[in-house]
Amino acid sequence: MIALRFKGSIASWFVGAVSLVFLIEEWLWNRLKQAMARLGRLPGLRRLEGWIIALPPALAAVVFLAPSTLILPIKLFAVKMIATGHILSGAGVILAAKLTATALFARVYVLTHPTLMRLQWFARLHATVLRWRVRVHAQIESRPLWRGLRRLALRWRAAMEARRGSTNRWARRLRAARRLDRIRRHHPATPAAG
Repeated sequence: MIALRFKGSIASWFVGAVSLVFLIEEWLWNRLKQAMARLGRLPGLRRLEGWIIALPPALAAVVFLAPSTLILPIKLFAVKMIATGHILSGAGVILAAKLTATALFARVYVLTHPTLMRLQWFARLHATVLRWRVRVHAQIESRPLWRGLRRLALRWRAAMEARRGSTNRWARRLRAARRLDRIRRHHPATPAAG
């Protein structure tokens, strides 16, 4: 009995952590993608983006992998900083490198995706990753903890939008999330066969 409670507690903490990561990932990916699209309107970057879009599939794959590869030496430098006692500075460098790499990856993904989908191996890998992501999201989203965190995040966004006096898009999303939760509570979905 104690083992079952312990297992349930560990599972709850895990679901909570993954839920938080998914919420941050969703928010961060969208914001960074928008910021990089705005940055891509600059004349020099617009030409560079046009060049990336026109690349053949093999070179597009190299460009697609470049952000992760180029950030690695910076991360290693940050680990050296942490090892030599500069913990906060090293952690800041890792965080900045991760944000930069994610922003670059988001933009490069948008630019190279149509070309990369012509490569069979990439199309198969892309489909596999998306299936896995959908399955993991479905597992997490079926948990009450996820729905609670999601409602909390939507409530926070709606409050922020209301303070700014802009459209109440987040309030509408919060109301829609609440309606969806009520529907799910009254009509629970059957678990997917796995």
